Amino acid sequence: MEDFDPNKLVLQGSKIWNKTTAGKVADFVRPQWFDSKLPDGQQIKGRNKLDMSGMHFYGTRIHSAFAEGLNLSGSTFIDAQIEEGDFSRADFSHCTFKNTRFNKTIFTQASFSGASFVNCNLNRVNLTEARFDVKEICETVVYGISAWDLQLSEESKQSKLIIEKSYEFYSDFIARGELPLMVDDIELAQFVYYLSNHKKMRDTLNILNNRGVLLLGQFRDGGLERLYALREWLQARGYMPMIFDFTRPDSLSTNETIVTMAGLSKFVLADLAGPSVPAELTEIFSSIKRPLLAFGKHPYALFPNLMDQTTVVHIEGLPENLLQELETKLPTMEQLYKKRIEVLIERDKFQPSGA
Repeated sequence: MEDFDPNKLVLQGSKIWNKTTAGKVADFVRPQWFDSKLPDGQQIKGRNKLDMSGMHFYGTRIHSAFAEGLNLSGSTFIDAQIEEGDFSRADFSHCTFKNTRFNKTIFTQASFSGASFVNCNLNRVNLTEARFDVKEICETVVYGISAWDLQLSEESKQSKLIIEKSYEFYSDFIARGELPLMVDDIELAQFVYYLSNHKKMRDTLNILNNRGVLLLGQFRDGGLERLYALREWLQARGYMPMIFDFTRPDSLSTNETIVTMAGLSKFVLADLAGPSVPAELTEIFSSIKRPLLAFGKHPYALFPNLMDQTTVVHIEGLPENLLQELETKLPTMEQLYKKRIEVLIERDKFQPSGA
């Protein structure tokens, strides 16, 4: 077909596109897929009128597209390549991506609800605030993605997400008999990548220990809401508070989970009214040396014994004055943390060389 012009055909809807382009490879360079302009030519963000839903893109190469808000729902991308370009707020719901390579493409606030990614490469794509409640994403390279405030779904199937720097596909690794470094959660990809690098792992642990705070307390009778309020209060002051309000990891017991979280914290903040708190504190401070900031009017009988294991700062004031009391105690906790660092540095001087 001599007059095959993909730039014109793609604007005529999926029926004509799918029929006319069967068996052909289409290339798009800087396509302007945006049709929502004011009389003066100014473009209106998020109001794209073009409908490219249900299209089949087989072997299609799309380079530097301007396609904000474009409707591509239900489309199929197989052996395709999407290079750079801006697809912010675009609709990719229920799309199928297979053997498709992305590179430095913007998908901020785009929707991928119900979409499938199989054997793809999402190299350095920006998924900030994207709706990513996909049907599945598996056997896909996710190195370098930006996943801030990604909206996920527990129903999504995630597996074999490669976190190594590569422009290849999962199938290429397998064909060579190699098994790349992989995770099964796209949000944890960067974190696990850091942990896999011993230098990055050290930096990650330093950040957590410089800002982390483990919150313990009762969950019933408004206790969990109180812990959430404390979490927001601490976040506003630059801390990274943690609450064990999730199902324990498969490979850790409840006590092991709490001790692990304490080990990643600068100090522990505990509401002594929690019925499980005494046992949790005993478990933590039998192996973890972190300062304890506790509040509660009537400490349990063995509470003073903790002072043999760690430094304890206790607040006995009224509940309504708690935040004010905490504000006055934070400098003390910071000073205790600083002293702990000094002790560890001094201890290192006596470590044998090469130990």
